[in-house]
Amino acid sequence: MKNRDHKRDYFETDHLKADLKGHSIRAGGLVLFSRGTSLIIQLVSTVVLARLLTPEDHGVVAMVLSVTGFFMVLRDMGLTDATIQQAKVTHEQISTLFWINAAFGLLLAFIVASLAPVIAWFFQEPALKAITIVYAISFIMSGLYTQHMALLRRGMYFRQLTLVEIFSSVFSVFVAIIMAVRGFGYWALVARPIVLAVSMAILVWYFCRWRPGKPSRRSGVGSMLRFGANTLGYFVINYFAKSFDKILIGWRFGAVSLGFYHKASTLSSLPAGQMTIPLQSVAVTTLSKLKTEPAKYHKYFLNAIGTLSLIGMPVCGFLAADSKDIVYFLLGSQWDAAAPLVTVLSIAALLQLVGSTNGWLHVSLGHADRWFRWGIIGSSVTVISFIAGLPFGAMGVAVSYATVSFILTGPSLVYAGKPIGLTLMPMLDAVWRYFVASVLAGILTKYLFAYFLDFEWILVRLFVFGVLYSIFYLLFVIILHGSVAPIKQFLNHLRVLIPDRFAKKSLSAAPADPS
Repeated sequence: MKNRDHKRDYFETDHLKADLKGHSIRAGGLVLFSRGTSLIIQLVSTVVLARLLTPEDHGVVAMVLSVTGFFMVLRDMGLTDATIQQAKVTHEQISTLFWINAAFGLLLAFIVASLAPVIAWFFQEPALKAITIVYAISFIMSGLYTQHMALLRRGMYFRQLTLVEIFSSVFSVFVAIIMAVRGFGYWALVARPIVLAVSMAILVWYFCRWRPGKPSRRSGVGSMLRFGANTLGYFVINYFAKSFDKILIGWRFGAVSLGFYHKASTLSSLPAGQMTIPLQSVAVTTLSKLKTEPAKYHKYFLNAIGTLSLIGMPVCGFLAADSKDIVYFLLGSQWDAAAPLVTVLSIAALLQLVGSTNGWLHVSLGHADRWFRWGIIGSSVTVISFIAGLPFGAMGVAVSYATVSFILTGPSLVYAGKPIGLTLMPMLDAVWRYFVASVLAGILTKYLFAYFLDFEWILVRLFVFGVLYSIFYLLFVIILHGSVAPIKQFLNHLRVLIPDRFAKKSLSAAPADPS
């Protein structure tokens, strides 16, 4: 990065259009690699900490996170997406946004620390007061690197972002495990997000050489702040809806039940969380540059959700079909009660994987106001479903959530795609075969294990189940498509992921295609 024009790369990104397709695919590959690595780190962390700490330890921290996590949604004020999707930005604008983010992070830390006694009183758990106060530190750090992260994403510096995320994740897990081994109990879980935030702040400042100047009232950030406000409004409402189930279960059934539900929710949401959330920055960056070309915009989005479904849906299906063995292997026998919850929530995740991409459309098109309005509708329905399922315990809440996820996915995508003419049928056509293949593969593999296959060793069962499931999934994908075209297309995308010095040779022979 030393010899590059940072102003051109960070603020003026028109030069990326010369090979937008190549940049996008390579960026997506890096993000998926980063998230795949983070997933492995998360699984290792889960396996180790689940054995070193008790369900009650996890439940106590989950109580704090169910409330303070709301403020984590607020921390960037929606200004990350505002910076990424903006056609042109200036040094004065980003400097002003930086100081706004920094001040807001400090304010959030103060608010969270002030709420510590209230959280402890609400859950009737005195230990939550100290946990909440210490946890507030992470908000201060996050405000110091929000705009640096946005500039790296805007300039498609995803190689640097991958290094930041992997190193920070590894280091934070290492610290948490060491603390758990040394008997710090739930404080090991509290320390991880703080160490993660500090590590990311240091590394992001190292890789992003831009430095903020003085804030300016005349920098022209008004439209960006309005965009951020609408984006933030959506995140606030959506987070409240997605966290309300944990608040209700913790309040009604206590820390142990919440510990099981929280862990099941974490496992089942890993595929969607590790793919759609990080890929949003790549998708929004790319789609923002294509919004004046509807045909290319449609093609990119449909290809993106098709590839996402090809990879992500079988992971969700595998979690749903073999949840008992997965929970036993990852968490141990003390977490058996979480397995049925993992099954139900993983079924919901099959469609959430695609449904969550409605944000790609809203943000890239600059319609954060429409995203906010949809958030009000979707979140209201979700909260009502949680309340309806609560009398039936944690499983009742999970079933209600899965049902609502199926109901809302289609309408959310149709509403998001309307401004640029994207309709339901093309989107449905891009993903339904992968959904059906994932479900059929799970049913068939589960049937074989129930009546014909029996292995005593857990690792053998998981391996055989995974191999059979993968084979059946690929067969059903080929049958439903009538060809191997989607697999060939995926392999062609993988070829673009080779290092730049080799990619340039292969790509130079063909005309640039930003689609």
